[in-house]
Amino acid sequence: MLNIYFVFGVPLFLIILYLVFAYVRKHSNIHYLGFILLIISGFMLVFTLQTWQQALAEMDTYTSQAVSRQIGYPVFLIWLPISISGCLVLLNLYRGWRRLQTFRKKNNAG
Repeated sequence: MLNIYFVFGVPLFLIILYLVFAYVRKHSNIHYLGFILLIISGFMLVFTLQTWQQALAEMDTYTSQAVSRQIGYPVFLIWLPISISGCLVLLNLYRGWRRLQTFRKKNNAG
């Protein structure tokens, strides 16, 4: 599960998928694409946290240096996709909150 292609390849694919949907969202009027972006970023966050949990399980048995030598990259590098996906989740939650605020203003004004 800590294979470099698995740990970084899946989040990279999800980031590319996220960027494609973000581009389509920007250039269309499809309203639910923001929710799809939240789902993609949420899945990426959960996936990367599961890989970190696996790394922690490995570090219970071995030192972080031994795990890093075994997997071929520094084990703490897993935090890079975790931080990126966490930022994307927060960004999408903020966009959804802001969109709800505009709907409330429209309903109160109308």
